[in-house]
Amino acid sequence: MTLMNRSPYVSLLFKALAFIPRRRPADAAVFLSTHSYSAASGAPQSSPVAEYLVSSCGFEPDEAAKASKLLGRIESRHQPDSVLGLFKSYGFDNTQVKKVISANPRWLLLDVGKTLAPKFRALQDLGFSCSDITHLVISNNHAFSYKSQTILSKIQLWQGLLGSNDLLVKVCKKNRWFLGYSIEKKIQPNIEILRDFGITDQKLSMILRHRPLLIAQKAETLKALISRVEDLGVDRTSGMFPLTLTALHNVSEKKFKAHLEFFKGFGWSEDDFLAAFRKAPALSTCSLKSLQRKMEFLVNETRCAPYYLAHRPVILTMSLEKRLIPRYRILMGLKSRGVHIGNLRMDTYMSYTEKKFLEKFVFRYKEFPELIELYNVAPKTEMLFDTAGA
Repeated sequence: MTLMNRSPYVSLLFKALAFIPRRRPADAAVFLSTHSYSAASGAPQSSPVAEYLVSSCGFEPDEAAKASKLLGRIESRHQPDSVLGLFKSYGFDNTQVKKVISANPRWLLLDVGKTLAPKFRALQDLGFSCSDITHLVISNNHAFSYKSQTILSKIQLWQGLLGSNDLLVKVCKKNRWFLGYSIEKKIQPNIEILRDFGITDQKLSMILRHRPLLIAQKAETLKALISRVEDLGVDRTSGMFPLTLTALHNVSEKKFKAHLEFFKGFGWSEDDFLAAFRKAPALSTCSLKSLQRKMEFLVNETRCAPYYLAHRPVILTMSLEKRLIPRYRILMGLKSRGVHIGNLRMDTYMSYTEKKFLEKFVFRYKEFPELIELYNVAPKTEMLFDTAGA
């Protein structure tokens, strides 16, 4: 029987056979749909994709169910496996992998050879270690969804501005949108604004190292901040200008006025406060609570006059627990044991580096081990300024 002469019944049989689904490869069968149903109850069960997220990425079932909706159908587990394999090869642990995929589940759909692998290799070529790459990807996950040339050109610019891969990684870890700022629309124009206001490249480098997000704000906001610093009596040519600019970046005028009123309560005049601020801009970043505790200790226990502190405001930017209290008590302990240390001013010995202070007042007096133990009770730091308001 030829196909032309076959009976209508045979034709119907061929049509019916055409609707019978073909068997698919075993690895693809796992990912064919986003939902499956119980044959007995008809209730929705966890999808194969969700099960993959749980077993391979460490998702909780509810997290996996939500993320699987963004992934839809995945024909084979080869692609997501290759993504996870790349992360593992660069040292990502299970927690870090989960964090990356949780932020952007669609990364599991990427072609590793054409997207992620070239980016990671390029970062290595720029001098970043596997650990650096891990932190960059985790902290600025969204930025790595850009085209390779876009993200790499941003990183190269910041490398030049900050002068250190370590510093770039540190900044990215603190701000998850750092690599997302537009170079053409925001960063480069703000750099030009600072240069137009007379900020030299040396001062610009200082600003970027201490407060890189300062040039990520709106141009109008940056110009207003520069004018505000000048209105407080800090000249653009002064070495304190970049420090003052970075200090006031996150200090509102309301908070600044509150600090003024606080010190007036200790007898400072407005001129005293402004002069102190110009000497130690970090004073404005300390919380009022921490300043209250420092003033109480310095005025009541060390017998410092508020006027003395107004002329030596750097003391008030130092940590109370890590520097002021332990150092003062060591000096007083030595004096009470008859050690002559002269009329050493507080602002002098408080400003010593940790190494110098230990050599002069701790290590050389081993006959007083109880003082050494007293000093070791509090954690120490090499930082001179405590802008966190400890």
